[in-house]
This record gives sequence, structure tokens and C-alpha cells, in this order.
Amino acid sequence: MKDRLRVFAMLLAAVACPAFAGTADTARCEEAYAALPAGTILDLLDPDAPPERRTRALEGYERLADMRECPEFGYTLGQLYRHGSELPRNLVQQQDIPRAKELIQAMAMDGYLPAFADLAEMVMRHGEHREAMLWTQVYLHFSRTVLRPELDADRAHFMRTAYNGHLLTRAETVWRWQKPAVPRKRVAEDLNAWLSEHGASVRKRMIERYQGSDRRASAQEGPLPRVRAKAEDCRLNLDPRLGAATGSWIVEVLPSGQTGRVLLENFVPRAAFVETLRPCLADYRFEPLAGETPATLRISLLYGSPEGAAIRR
Repeated sequence: MKDRLRVFAMLLAAVACPAFAGTADTARCEEAYAALPAGTILDLLDPDAPPERRTRALEGYERLADMRECPEFGYTLGQLYRHGSELPRNLVQQQDIPRAKELIQAMAMDGYLPAFADLAEMVMRHGEHREAMLWTQVYLHFSRTVLRPELDADRAHFMRTAYNGHLLTRAETVWRWQKPAVPRKRVAEDLNAWLSEHGASVRKRMIERYQGSDRRASAQEGPLPRVRAKAEDCRLNLDPRLGAATGSWIVEVLPSGQTGRVLLENFVPRAAFVETLRPCLADYRFEPLAGETPATLRISLLYGSPEGAAIRR
């Protein structure tokens, strides 16, 4: 099983042009981010940061979370509300799923593909089975039509059959739990209705993200350090019964190119398991930065078997 279980790393914002588009929204977001104390997002997620800095970081992100042109602030805060005490030493101990959904959905509508998977995972866990299927289908639609063409054949196969296949299997399972039963045709109807209303605008923004448009430091997107070396296919000998997992970390890159703090932001299914993927992050090496200011970026890892979803019910 060790040879079949792999970790696929996604540095989602770093696939194209390094230049900024320089829109008015980007300028406002960067100005708001620059006004925060240095390292605020790191202090927000770092359980070992001084308490006064963590409190100040939470206050800052709460203040900026409703900037509609800058959904990245709300996205990170939304993960805190989503996970509550399940994220170790989270400042937000009480889950608030409606608030988390509002904040994460804003990031999804701004073209950030993983946020659709976040929505599917979150509402699935909290009993919204039809909505979980909708977000799963939306995520898979954009994975297939926007992300997959950018991947080589091996990566595309892994993404389709490992985490994505596992997510769909679970969504199909909980769909069948609905009482009274919902006709299967509603899956396509719900997806088509959503795409008719939102598909074109979200696709446009998602493509812009992959092309580097409006890349900004406030979203941990840039200006990104150039990755000098990374593990293309990290293999770990972990418990195969979990089938698939995903996690995101905020990584601090120091001016020297060395890695500073590496902090868990998001996870499925459990924080303790996802943290066992951390050794794969150690394979990243970065070129020295221009200037003396550290950079932060978000790295997401997908764990699973390229042979397909493991759960059957």
C-alpha cells in the first residue's frame, strides 16, 4: 500500500506570470494587508505566538473579513470558524458554521477552486446532503474544465482518482441518506442551475487566478518566491483506511529562502492525521527573496491512492 498512497502538492497561485495586474481592488487589499502588523496571519494560526499578538491578529482579520473585494481575509477566518476546537489551540473555539460558510463561499465565488471543496466537506459533515452534492459537483466541474488542462497526465489522473474520487464517493453516500429520498436527476438540475447563474463569472475569475491576474500578498499569492526544488510525488506509509485527505499550510519564507513558520490552516478529515503529511513540505526549497521582508504562501497537499476512492458503503 505504501507504493500506492501518494501526496500531491499544489502551489495553486504560482503557475503563470509573475506580474501583478494592479487593479484598484488589488491596491485596496494590499493596503489593508500592509496596515496589519508584520506576520499577522502567522500569529493568527500559530499556537505558540504570544497571546497578545494572537489576539491582535484575530481582531485584525475580524475587521477585514467583510471586505468584499478581498475575500482572502474572510477565508482564513472562515477556517477558524469552521474547525473550532478541532484545529489545535484555535483562538475560535466555538464552531460557527453559518459564518464559516458565508466567508468561505465568498472566496469560492472569487475563483479559488479549493474553497468549493471546503464548502462540500463542511456542509456534508453538518447534514446538508443535497448542498454537499452541489458543491462537490461544482468543484469537480471546475477541476475538470479549468485545473486539469494545466496538469500533466500523471497529476491529472491522481487528482481525479484520489481525493476527488473520494469526495464524490462520500457525497454519493450521504445523498442516499436523505429522507425523504431526493430523485437522482436533481444532481444535474442543481448543478446546471448554479452554472447558469454563476458559472461564467467564476470560471473567468478562476482562469485569471491561474494566469496570475490580481495576484496579491494579502491572499498569500505573491509576489511569490521562485520554488527551487519540491517533491513532485511524496510517498508516505500512512493508514490507508482513511482513503484520502487534504490540508493547507501557510508557509513563511524568509529573505534567505529558508522556511520559517509552517502553520496548519485547513484539514480533512482530522488535524492530527493531516499533520502527518508535513514531511512533504520539508522538500520545498526557495530562492532568496529580493529585499528583507519575509513572504507567506499557501501550500495545499492532497493525499490518496491513484487507484481510486477507497470507501464503499
